Amino acid sequence: MTDKNTSGSFPFLAEGSKTSELIRAFDWGKTSLGQLSHWPDCLRVVTSVILRSDVPMTIQWGAEGTLLYNDAYCEIAGSRHPGLLGRTVRDSWSEVAGFRAQALNHVLDGNTVNFHDQHMVLLRDGQPEDIWLDINYSPVVDESGTPRGALAVVKNTTQRFQADQRLCFAQEAGGVGTFEWFPDSGRFEVSEQYRRVWGLAADVVVTEELLAGLIHQDDRRSLLGPERRGLSNPISYSEFRRVDPVTGEVRWLARRGEAISPGGDARRYVGVVMDITERKTFEEALAMGEVRRRHQVEQLDIKEIRHRNVRLLLETVGRDGTRDGKRFGSLTVLAELLGKSASQVSRFAAEKPKTHIGDRIAREIEEVFGKERGWMDHVQWGSNVGGAEHDQHSDRRKGSD
Repeated sequence: MTDKNTSGSFPFLAEGSKTSELIRAFDWGKTSLGQLSHWPDCLRVVTSVILRSDVPMTIQWGAEGTLLYNDAYCEIAGSRHPGLLGRTVRDSWSEVAGFRAQALNHVLDGNTVNFHDQHMVLLRDGQPEDIWLDINYSPVVDESGTPRGALAVVKNTTQRFQADQRLCFAQEAGGVGTFEWFPDSGRFEVSEQYRRVWGLAADVVVTEELLAGLIHQDDRRSLLGPERRGLSNPISYSEFRRVDPVTGEVRWLARRGEAISPGGDARRYVGVVMDITERKTFEEALAMGEVRRRHQVEQLDIKEIRHRNVRLLLETVGRDGTRDGKRFGSLTVLAELLGKSASQVSRFAAEKPKTHIGDRIAREIEEVFGKERGWMDHVQWGSNVGGAEHDQHSDRRKGSD
C-alpha cells in the first residue's frame, strides 16, 4: 500500500515533475526501499537532486539496484517508461543486466565508473535498437560514508557517435584527415586519418615542432617561414613534401585550413590534409611524357612530315575522285580543290619535299580543309586519313560540282 499523505508530504519530491508524481503514487512497500516515509535522508537528498535536474539521471539503490530516475531519463527509457520505476538491475533492462550489475558492484565498493560511447542493444520500443551512451557512475553514501547506491548521469550520444563514425568512414575513403590548431598554445587535435597521412602512431603527441621536422627541407620556408606567419590565413592551401624519418620515403601532402576568430583574434584554426602523392606522380609522368613528345617532334624533319601527309591525302582523295561516273586521279581532284594545275601538284608529290611550292600547297590544303596553320606539318596520320577529312573533302567536292 502507498503512504496516505501523498499530496503535501515529502517535499524532497520536486513539484511539477511528472516522475515525482509517479514516485509519490508508487507502492514502494513492495520493494527493498520500503515506503517513502522510511527512506533514509541520503536517498531523499539524491532523489531530490535528480528530480530537479534536466540531465538524464538514475539512482540504483541497494545491492538489488532498485531504479529511480527523472523526467529527462524518460526519453532514453522510451516505451519502457514508467514500467522501469522501482525495478531492480536484473529486471529493469534485462538485456544488459550483467553489464549494469557489474557496474553497480564496483560503485558499491566505493569506486567511480565511467563509460564513454558505450554501445548497447536495448529494447526501448519493443525492437532491438543500437544505442551509444556516456554513463558516469558514482557512489551515494550514508552518514557513515558507506556506499548505499549508485548515482548515474546518462547521456545519449547515439546521433553524435554515428555522425562521427560516418565522418570517419568518409575521411578514410577519401584519404582526408582533419585537424584543429591552437596557435597560442601550439596544441593540435587531429583525427586518426590525419595521423595516417603524416605517418604518426596513435600515441604520438602532435606538435608544431614535430610536423616541422617531417617536412622536406626545401618546403619548410614556404610553409613555415615568417612571411607566412604574417598572412591573414597562414594555413591556406599548400602542397608540400613530408619525409618519413625511418624509411626516408617522400610523400606529397596538400593542406587547407581556415581561421576561426572569436573576438577578432585568430586563436583557432580548423583544416584538412590529404596525401596527393599519386596525383603528383601522375602529373610528373605526364609532364615528362610531354617533354619527350616535344623533343621527338623537334627531332623530326617538318618538310618530310608535310610531304608524307600530302601524299597520304592524295591517296585518299584519289579513292573518292569520280565525276559523272568517270574516275579522276587524285592529282586532278586536289588541283581543282586548290585552284592549281595538275602539274603543280604533281611536281610537289613527285619531288623531294625541299621546294618552296611544298609550303604553299600545304598552307592552301589547311585553308581548304579548315585547319589551323601548320597542321600539315605536324598531324600524324596513319595509312588512311580520318573520316572527318573524308567527309569534309567530299562536301567541298560536291559543292564545287
